[in-house]
Amino acid sequence: MKNLQRRVTALAVALSFAAAPNVRAFEAVDTIPWPSAGAFPAYPPESDVPIDVWVHAGVMHDSNVLRTQTDERSDNIARLGGGLTIDQRVAGRQRVRLDARGDYYKYDKSSTLDHWAYAVAGDWLWEIGNNLSGELLAGYDRRQVDMAETLADRLDLVTTKRAAATAAYLISPRFRVRGALEGSDTDREQNRTTNVRTTGARVGADYVSPLGNTIGLEYRDTKGVAPQAEFVPTLGRFVDNDFHEREFSLVSVYAIGSTLRSSIRLGHTRREYTDLPERNFNANTGVGTVDWLVGNKTVLRFDAYSLPRSIADVSASHEVVKGVAFGPRWAMTSKTVLSARLLHERRTFSGDPGIVAGGVKRDEVYRLARFAFGWEPQHFWQVSVAFDVGDRESNIDGRDYQYNAVMGNLAYVW
Repeated sequence: MKNLQRRVTALAVALSFAAAPNVRAFEAVDTIPWPSAGAFPAYPPESDVPIDVWVHAGVMHDSNVLRTQTDERSDNIARLGGGLTIDQRVAGRQRVRLDARGDYYKYDKSSTLDHWAYAVAGDWLWEIGNNLSGELLAGYDRRQVDMAETLADRLDLVTTKRAAATAAYLISPRFRVRGALEGSDTDREQNRTTNVRTTGARVGADYVSPLGNTIGLEYRDTKGVAPQAEFVPTLGRFVDNDFHEREFSLVSVYAIGSTLRSSIRLGHTRREYTDLPERNFNANTGVGTVDWLVGNKTVLRFDAYSLPRSIADVSASHEVVKGVAFGPRWAMTSKTVLSARLLHERRTFSGDPGIVAGGVKRDEVYRLARFAFGWEPQHFWQVSVAFDVGDRESNIDGRDYQYNAVMGNLAYVW
């Protein structure tokens, strides 16, 4: 039996460039690493059936659903949803993957926030001969924006469309060249000045070891267009948020023996705006993940990242995000699992056009502690509970907050 965690992971890869901008409802139970899906070496996957269908229902109590500093409002949120996953070889070496899900969120007190959220991602993995391969990918999702940004009891939906095409060619058994074209379109209904459309290309070359480890160089070129200009009161005029971003990086996927696995990207990123170049970004950046297998039933994950990021929840311009995270996972038995996540992240809104005219640059620190438990009492059934504690410290008055959330979920997967 495959699991919900695998589906959420596939959608995340298809529909986002980097870490999610906020902690989303029920994320803690949706990302539990189930032993039955092969998340731990001690327990191989229970099934390799190419099609899964699933339904689930959950409930959450959030102590500060609007993420406000003084007027904290607790609420109970119910969720009902389902989806499917297809992972099928269709002809020869050609393979198709499809992930789709839809969820309805019902708020007990803040009924104006009731909404449908959904996501779909399709991926065709193609191969021609032994040396040429690639992927064609398309995705679409719809969600509520981060209420820690709006601080309002208002439905504010954002949709994201994404497409990409990649190709890689093995010049020799130890040397590979690759390229990609990608694009995205983000549309926020309540504040269209935050919308961004991007198009980009990547080229790279890698050394591939006999064990499948890789190390190489990659160049990325991305152009972003903000269809609607942003009015900046401190300047008294509209500002164009179009940008051109270039990055040159060292990339590596490496396993040290059977216990350490790493994925690292280190480079230099330059982001230039067509208007107000004083807010340009030009600095070293990086993203790294290390998994340490402590025995066959325990995995310790370490994450670190520093990069500029556009987020429709905030602005069409960029924020600089620096963070570290630690996520232990332990399969107590083949039917029970414990997981946790500790996160510390700093966001500096250095792309805000208002700071050019002497405005205050937002500088905020986010912290999260998460604990989750999963139990599969019998075949097809998954029961999960989780607890989140989080807070934000900001240099802007009224933007500090604290919250805790407890949630439970019941899923049937067949």
